[in-house]
Amino acid sequence: MALGAGTFTNESSCFSHWRDAVCDAVVDLDCARPKSGAFHGKILSQPMRDLRMIKIAATPHQVTRDRHRASRAVEEFVLLSQIVSGSSVLVQDGREAHLQPGDFAIYDTTTPYQMVLDKPFEMNVMRIERDHFARQVGAINELTALAVSGKSGTGRIASLLIEETISQLPTIGDGGVRQVSDTMLSLIAAALAEAAGERPADRMSEPRHLLVQRVIRLVEDELGNDELNCDYVARRLGISDRYLRKIFSERGSSLSETIWERRLIEAQRQLGQRVAVQKSVTSIAYECGFKDSAHFSRAFRSRFGISPRDFRNQRADS
Repeated sequence: MALGAGTFTNESSCFSHWRDAVCDAVVDLDCARPKSGAFHGKILSQPMRDLRMIKIAATPHQVTRDRHRASRAVEEFVLLSQIVSGSSVLVQDGREAHLQPGDFAIYDTTTPYQMVLDKPFEMNVMRIERDHFARQVGAINELTALAVSGKSGTGRIASLLIEETISQLPTIGDGGVRQVSDTMLSLIAAALAEAAGERPADRMSEPRHLLVQRVIRLVEDELGNDELNCDYVARRLGISDRYLRKIFSERGSSLSETIWERRLIEAQRQLGQRVAVQKSVTSIAYECGFKDSAHFSRAFRSRFGISPRDFRNQRADS
């Protein structure tokens, strides 16, 4: 595994050191390994604009991000794992992705997940800012733990590009990084759409895909607007509300659900900031578009498994 300039590497037979290295490079999680046998692992991490490209090789173990770790995190990422050798099983949102060499899948760090690696393996991991990736694919929770085959089609092209990008990253100039990054994320989005059963010619054609991105941007810009709904978005974008509803229903979730999901995530982000102690929970809820504090508390607890006040206090303590 070649090391490029500015990379991080850790090799250790001490499993606790390995866990710390993985948490530093990826996200906070728990690792467990078989009781018998020595553990060996190697990890390499390289930044790429807003992404982080990580190469991991290790003996069998299991990683888990539980609800507590997911809810207390301030930074939100989507992770993509591509198996180079060995195999893995990724579990999230009630789905299981069984990955073989060349295959990849995404998972969301804002909700619990588990990955089982029951044989020696090597994998490539991409860490992507969640908001940035949402603009590419729309509803992320519909695409988690879906196995994308690296053997044919768009998945094959995306898989090859991921592997080559990690391999060649130290040699890519600053001018090429943006183009490679944008191309790679677009291919990944298209491959995920195919894995979800969408027809590229109908749903991921450029006009519709760009429209979804414009909708998401508008929603994020106006989360505090209490008039924000499907009719309002349709008027702002100059399209029919019927067409807008059809696009989102075909993606598996309504625009209304997307709006409330983004409001909850923004409220969680604000509650996790230090300046949040200067605001009441109710004022943050209103700023994010909630009209009723009780409704906000119920929705927040349902989404993150903790009350808004307890979450803010937990972040302040840490």
